[in-house]
Amino acid sequence: MTIQLARRRLALSLACASLLGAALPALAQTDYPNRPIKIVIPLPAGGAADVGVRTMALELEKSLKQTVLVENKPGGMFLLGLQSVLSAPADGYTVIQLNQGMVGVQVVQKKFDLNKQLLPLTIAGDTPMVLLVGPQSPYKTMKDLVAYGRANPGKLNYATPGQGAIEHLKIAQMEKVAGFTGVNVPYKGGPDMVKAVMGGEVDFTVAPAIFGMQYAPKGQVKVLAVIDQARLKEFPDVPTIVEAGVNVSPLRIWSGYAVHPDTPPAIVQRLQRELAAASVSAPVAEKLTPFGMTLKSSKTTEEFRQQIASDVVWMTEVAKDLKLEPN
Repeated sequence: MTIQLARRRLALSLACASLLGAALPALAQTDYPNRPIKIVIPLPAGGAADVGVRTMALELEKSLKQTVLVENKPGGMFLLGLQSVLSAPADGYTVIQLNQGMVGVQVVQKKFDLNKQLLPLTIAGDTPMVLLVGPQSPYKTMKDLVAYGRANPGKLNYATPGQGAIEHLKIAQMEKVAGFTGVNVPYKGGPDMVKAVMGGEVDFTVAPAIFGMQYAPKGQVKVLAVIDQARLKEFPDVPTIVEAGVNVSPLRIWSGYAVHPDTPPAIVQRLQRELAAASVSAPVAEKLTPFGMTLKSSKTTEEFRQQIASDVVWMTEVAKDLKLEPN
Protein backbone atom coordinates (compact mmCIF):
# COMPACT_ATOMS: atom_id res chain seq x y z
CA MET A 1 0.00 0.00 0.00
CA THR A 2 1.37 3.37 -0.97
CA ILE A 3 1.64 6.20 1.56
CA GLN A 4 -0.81 8.26 -0.52
CA LEU A 5 -3.43 5.46 -0.50
CA ALA A 6 -2.98 4.97 3.24
CA ARG A 7 -3.57 8.67 3.84
CA ARG A 8 -6.73 8.58 1.74
CA ARG A 9 -8.10 5.63 3.73
CA LEU A 10 -7.25 7.33 7.03
CA ALA A 11 -9.00 10.51 5.91
CA LEU A 12 -12.04 8.49 4.84
CA SER A 13 -12.13 6.67 8.20
CA LEU A 14 -11.92 9.93 10.10
CA ALA A 15 -14.70 11.44 8.01
CA CYS A 16 -16.94 8.42 8.65
CA ALA A 17 -16.19 8.57 12.37
CA SER A 18 -17.06 12.28 12.40
CA LEU A 19 -20.36 11.68 10.64
CA LEU A 20 -21.19 8.82 13.00
CA GLY A 21 -20.35 10.97 16.02
CA ALA A 22 -22.62 13.74 14.77
CA ALA A 23 -25.41 11.25 14.15
CA LEU A 24 -25.29 9.70 17.64
CA PRO A 25 -26.99 12.62 19.51
CA ALA A 26 -29.72 12.74 16.87
CA LEU A 27 -30.12 8.97 17.12
CA ALA A 28 -30.36 9.22 20.91
CA GLN A 29 -33.10 11.82 20.55
CA THR A 30 -35.15 9.77 18.09
CA ASP A 31 -34.68 6.71 20.33
CA TYR A 32 -35.91 8.62 23.41
CA PRO A 33 -36.83 7.23 25.84
CA ASN A 34 -34.95 3.95 25.91
CA ARG A 35 -34.59 3.64 29.71
CA PRO A 36 -36.50 4.72 32.86
CA ILE A 37 -37.28 8.40 33.46
CA LYS A 38 -37.10 9.94 36.94
CA ILE A 39 -39.31 12.73 38.26
CA VAL A 40 -37.92 14.57 41.28
CA ILE A 41 -40.39 16.14 43.72
CA PRO A 42 -38.69 18.75 45.96
CA LEU A 43 -41.32 18.12 48.66
CA PRO A 44 -42.00 15.38 51.24
CA ALA A 45 -44.04 12.33 50.30
CA GLY A 46 -47.73 12.10 51.09
CA GLY A 47 -49.06 15.53 50.05
CA ALA A 48 -51.33 16.46 47.15
CA ALA A 49 -48.30 17.14 44.93
CA ASP A 50 -46.95 13.66 45.63
CA VAL A 51 -50.30 12.01 44.87
CA GLY A 52 -50.67 13.98 41.63
CA VAL A 53 -47.17 13.30 40.33
CA ARG A 54 -47.33 9.58 41.06
CA THR A 55 -50.70 9.26 39.34
CA MET A 56 -49.45 11.29 36.37
CA ALA A 57 -46.32 9.09 36.19
CA LEU A 58 -48.48 6.02 35.61
CA GLU A 59 -50.15 7.77 32.66
CA LEU A 60 -46.77 8.86 31.32
CA GLU A 61 -45.54 5.27 31.40
CA LYS A 62 -48.37 4.28 29.07
CA SER A 63 -47.57 6.92 26.45
CA LEU A 64 -43.77 6.72 26.65
CA LYS A 65 -43.71 2.94 27.13
CA GLN A 66 -41.02 3.30 29.77
CA THR A 67 -40.87 3.09 33.56
CA VAL A 68 -41.28 6.48 35.27
CA LEU A 69 -39.75 6.63 38.74
CA VAL A 70 -40.70 9.24 41.34
CA GLU A 71 -38.21 10.45 43.94
CA ASN A 72 -38.95 12.84 46.81
CA LYS A 73 -36.06 15.18 47.61
CA PRO A 74 -37.28 17.73 50.16
CA GLY A 75 -35.05 20.14 52.03
CA GLY A 76 -32.81 23.13 51.63
CA MET A 77 -35.68 25.38 50.51
CA PHE A 78 -36.10 23.23 47.36
CA LEU A 79 -32.35 23.33 46.65
CA LEU A 80 -31.77 19.59 47.14
CA GLY A 81 -34.31 18.69 44.47
CA LEU A 82 -33.10 21.40 42.12
CA GLN A 83 -29.46 20.41 42.45
CA SER A 84 -30.23 16.77 41.71
CA VAL A 85 -31.69 17.77 38.35
CA LEU A 86 -28.95 20.24 37.46
CA SER A 87 -26.22 17.71 38.29
CA ALA A 88 -27.84 15.01 36.14
CA PRO A 89 -27.11 14.72 32.38
CA ALA A 90 -29.18 17.06 30.18
CA ASP A 91 -30.81 14.14 28.39
CA GLY A 92 -34.48 14.35 29.42
CA TYR A 93 -34.27 11.39 31.81
CA THR A 94 -34.49 13.58 34.94
CA VAL A 95 -37.52 15.87 35.34
CA ILE A 96 -38.37 18.10 38.30
CA GLN A 97 -41.81 18.98 39.59
CA LEU A 98 -42.06 22.73 40.19
CA ASN A 99 -44.44 24.55 42.50
CA GLN A 100 -45.20 28.22 42.89
CA GLY A 101 -43.62 28.27 46.33
CA MET A 102 -40.26 27.92 44.60
CA VAL A 103 -40.77 31.33 42.98
CA GLY A 104 -41.23 32.92 46.39
CA VAL A 105 -38.01 31.31 47.62
CA GLN A 106 -36.23 32.48 44.46
CA VAL A 107 -37.33 36.07 45.01
CA VAL A 108 -36.55 36.24 48.73
CA GLN A 109 -33.56 33.91 49.11
CA LYS A 110 -31.97 34.65 45.71
CA LYS A 111 -30.33 31.21 45.62
CA PHE A 112 -31.63 30.12 42.22
CA ASP A 113 -33.47 31.35 39.12
CA LEU A 114 -36.03 28.93 37.72
CA ASN A 115 -36.25 30.43 34.23
CA LYS A 116 -32.47 30.62 33.83
CA GLN A 117 -31.41 27.39 35.49
CA LEU A 118 -34.25 25.22 34.21
CA LEU A 119 -36.34 24.82 31.10
CA PRO A 120 -40.02 24.95 32.18
CA LEU A 121 -42.14 22.45 30.23
CA THR A 122 -45.78 22.77 31.30
CA ILE A 123 -48.07 23.79 34.11
CA ALA A 124 -49.94 20.77 35.46
CA GLY A 125 -52.71 22.50 37.39
CA ASP A 126 -53.52 25.13 39.98
CA THR A 127 -55.54 25.63 43.15
CA PRO A 128 -57.62 28.69 44.09
CA MET A 129 -56.91 30.35 47.43
CA VAL A 130 -59.34 31.72 50.01
CA LEU A 131 -59.13 33.93 53.09
CA LEU A 132 -60.32 32.12 56.23
CA VAL A 133 -61.25 33.22 59.74
CA GLY A 134 -62.27 31.12 62.74
CA PRO A 135 -65.82 30.12 63.70
CA GLN A 136 -65.91 32.59 66.61
CA SER A 137 -64.30 35.44 64.65
CA PRO A 138 -65.98 38.83 65.10
CA TYR A 139 -65.29 39.58 61.43
CA LYS A 140 -68.31 38.74 59.28
CA THR A 141 -66.90 40.27 56.09
CA MET A 142 -63.55 41.26 54.62
CA LYS A 143 -64.52 44.89 55.16
CA ASP A 144 -64.90 44.19 58.90
CA LEU A 145 -61.41 42.68 59.01
CA VAL A 146 -59.84 45.56 57.10
CA ALA A 147 -61.63 48.18 59.19
CA TYR A 148 -60.33 46.65 62.42
CA GLY A 149 -56.82 46.38 60.98
CA ARG A 150 -56.83 50.04 59.97
CA ALA A 151 -58.08 51.20 63.37
CA ASN A 152 -55.71 48.91 65.29
CA PRO A 153 -52.32 48.72 63.53
CA GLY A 154 -50.38 45.57 64.38
CA LYS A 155 -53.24 44.00 66.37
CA LEU A 156 -54.34 41.51 63.69
CA ASN A 157 -52.25 38.37 63.35
CA TYR A 158 -52.25 35.83 60.54
CA ALA A 159 -50.80 32.39 59.82
CA THR A 160 -48.40 31.66 56.94
CA PRO A 161 -45.72 29.00 56.24
CA GLY A 162 -43.09 31.63 57.07
CA GLN A 163 -41.33 34.80 55.94
CA GLY A 164 -41.37 35.15 52.17
CA ALA A 165 -43.86 32.33 51.57
CA ILE A 166 -46.44 33.02 48.86
CA GLU A 167 -49.18 33.40 51.46
CA HIS A 168 -47.07 35.93 53.36
CA LEU A 169 -46.33 37.92 50.21
CA LYS A 170 -49.99 37.97 49.14
CA ILE A 171 -51.20 39.08 52.57
CA ALA A 172 -48.50 41.78 52.63
CA GLN A 173 -49.82 42.95 49.26
CA MET A 174 -53.33 43.09 50.73
CA GLU A 175 -52.07 45.10 53.71
CA LYS A 176 -50.46 47.68 51.45
CA VAL A 177 -53.47 48.03 49.14
CA ALA A 178 -56.09 48.07 51.92
CA GLY A 179 -54.05 50.18 54.35
CA PHE A 180 -53.83 47.91 57.38
CA THR A 181 -51.00 46.10 59.16
CA GLY A 182 -50.85 42.74 60.89
CA VAL A 183 -48.36 40.33 62.42
CA ASN A 184 -47.11 37.28 60.51
CA VAL A 185 -47.11 34.08 62.62
CA PRO A 186 -45.24 31.17 60.96
CA TYR A 187 -46.56 27.59 60.94
CA LYS A 188 -45.31 24.38 59.31
CA GLY A 189 -47.90 24.36 56.53
CA GLY A 190 -51.54 24.58 55.45
CA PRO A 191 -53.08 22.11 57.93
CA ASP A 192 -51.37 23.76 60.91
CA MET A 193 -52.31 27.22 59.65
CA VAL A 194 -55.99 26.29 59.36
CA LYS A 195 -55.99 24.61 62.78
CA ALA A 196 -54.58 27.84 64.24
CA VAL A 197 -57.48 29.77 62.71
CA MET A 198 -60.02 27.23 63.98
CA GLY A 199 -58.63 27.45 67.50
CA GLY A 200 -58.47 31.24 67.57
CA GLU A 201 -54.66 31.35 67.78
CA VAL A 202 -54.61 33.75 64.82
CA ASP A 203 -57.18 36.03 63.24
CA PHE A 204 -56.98 34.80 59.66
CA THR A 205 -55.00 32.98 57.00
CA VAL A 206 -54.86 32.52 53.23
CA ALA A 207 -55.02 28.86 52.26
CA PRO A 208 -56.04 26.53 49.41
CA ALA A 209 -59.79 26.49 48.83
CA ILE A 210 -59.96 22.79 49.71
CA PHE A 211 -59.65 23.75 53.40
CA GLY A 212 -62.71 25.96 53.06
CA MET A 213 -64.56 23.17 51.26
CA GLN A 214 -63.72 20.73 54.06
CA TYR A 215 -64.36 22.88 57.10
CA ALA A 216 -66.78 25.71 56.22
CA PRO A 217 -69.83 23.41 55.84
CA LYS A 218 -69.12 22.10 59.35
CA GLY A 219 -68.92 25.62 60.77
CA GLN A 220 -65.25 25.21 61.68
CA VAL A 221 -64.08 28.15 59.53
CA LYS A 222 -65.65 31.07 57.68
CA VAL A 223 -64.60 32.03 54.16
CA LEU A 224 -64.48 35.84 53.84
CA ALA A 225 -63.05 36.15 50.31
CA VAL A 226 -61.88 34.15 47.30
CA ILE A 227 -58.45 35.25 46.03
CA ASP A 228 -59.47 34.65 42.43
CA GLN A 229 -60.91 36.38 39.37
CA ALA A 230 -64.35 34.85 39.85
CA ARG A 231 -66.40 33.40 42.67
CA LEU A 232 -66.12 29.68 43.28
CA LYS A 233 -69.12 27.46 42.68
CA GLU A 234 -68.55 25.94 46.12
CA PHE A 235 -68.95 29.41 47.71
CA PRO A 236 -71.37 31.30 45.46
CA ASP A 237 -72.14 33.90 48.15
CA VAL A 238 -68.49 34.62 48.99
CA PRO A 239 -67.08 37.65 47.11
CA THR A 240 -63.78 37.72 45.30
CA ILE A 241 -61.06 39.70 47.03
CA VAL A 242 -61.61 42.60 44.61
CA GLU A 243 -65.38 42.54 45.18
CA ALA A 244 -64.60 42.66 48.89
CA GLY A 245 -62.76 45.95 48.37
CA VAL A 246 -59.13 44.83 48.26
CA ASN A 247 -57.80 45.31 44.74
CA VAL A 248 -55.03 42.69 44.48
CA SER A 249 -54.27 40.17 41.75
CA PRO A 250 -55.65 36.61 41.95
CA LEU A 251 -53.62 33.87 43.59
CA ARG A 252 -53.83 30.32 42.32
CA ILE A 253 -51.06 28.01 43.54
CA TRP A 254 -49.72 26.16 40.48
CA SER A 255 -47.53 23.14 39.92
CA GLY A 256 -45.67 22.04 36.79
CA TYR A 257 -42.60 20.35 35.33
CA ALA A 258 -39.16 21.37 34.07
CA VAL A 259 -35.88 19.84 32.84
CA HIS A 260 -32.22 20.76 32.55
CA PRO A 261 -31.89 23.83 30.27
CA ASP A 262 -29.48 22.04 27.89
CA THR A 263 -31.90 19.22 27.09
CA PRO A 264 -32.06 18.64 23.29
CA PRO A 265 -35.01 20.40 21.61
CA ALA A 266 -36.52 17.22 20.17
CA ILE A 267 -36.66 15.64 23.63
CA VAL A 268 -38.06 18.84 25.15
CA GLN A 269 -40.88 18.86 22.60
CA ARG A 270 -41.70 15.21 23.24
CA LEU A 271 -41.66 15.61 27.01
CA GLN A 272 -43.72 18.79 26.91
CA ARG A 273 -46.37 17.11 24.78
CA GLU A 274 -46.54 13.92 26.85
CA LEU A 275 -46.47 15.65 30.25
CA ALA A 276 -49.16 18.13 29.20
CA ALA A 277 -51.44 15.28 28.11
CA ALA A 278 -50.78 13.08 31.16
CA SER A 279 -51.31 15.97 33.59
CA VAL A 280 -54.91 16.52 32.47
CA SER A 281 -55.81 12.86 31.99
CA ALA A 282 -58.93 11.38 33.58
CA PRO A 283 -57.10 9.32 36.23
CA VAL A 284 -55.16 12.39 37.40
CA ALA A 285 -58.36 14.45 37.48
CA GLU A 286 -60.03 11.76 39.58
CA LYS A 287 -57.19 11.92 42.12
CA LEU A 288 -56.64 15.69 42.28
CA THR A 289 -60.09 17.23 41.82
CA PRO A 290 -61.04 16.25 45.41
CA PHE A 291 -58.05 18.35 46.54
CA GLY A 292 -59.64 21.41 44.91
CA MET A 293 -57.13 21.49 42.05
CA THR A 294 -58.02 22.63 38.54
CA LEU A 295 -56.08 20.63 35.97
CA LYS A 296 -54.55 22.48 33.05
CA SER A 297 -51.50 22.38 30.80
CA SER A 298 -49.35 24.84 28.85
CA LYS A 299 -49.60 24.92 25.07
CA THR A 300 -45.89 25.80 24.85
CA THR A 301 -42.86 25.94 27.10
CA GLU A 302 -42.84 29.73 26.66
CA GLU A 303 -46.33 29.96 28.14
CA PHE A 304 -45.12 28.37 31.38
CA ARG A 305 -41.98 30.51 31.36
CA GLN A 306 -44.14 33.65 31.16
CA GLN A 307 -46.22 32.52 34.14
CA ILE A 308 -43.07 32.18 36.24
CA ALA A 309 -41.77 35.56 35.06
CA SER A 310 -45.10 37.20 35.93
CA ASP A 311 -45.00 35.77 39.46
CA VAL A 312 -41.44 36.97 39.93
CA VAL A 313 -42.56 40.54 39.14
CA TRP A 314 -45.31 40.86 41.75
CA MET A 315 -43.45 38.90 44.41
CA THR A 316 -40.31 41.01 43.93
CA GLU A 317 -42.33 44.20 44.35
CA VAL A 318 -43.91 42.98 47.59
CA ALA A 319 -40.65 41.55 48.98
CA LYS A 320 -38.91 44.87 48.31
CA ASP A 321 -41.45 46.70 50.46
CA LEU A 322 -41.04 44.14 53.24
CA LYS A 323 -37.25 44.50 53.11
CA LEU A 324 -36.85 40.74 53.52
CA GLU A 325 -33.28 39.52 53.84
CA PRO A 326 -32.04 36.13 52.52
CA ASN A 327 -31.35 33.53 55.21
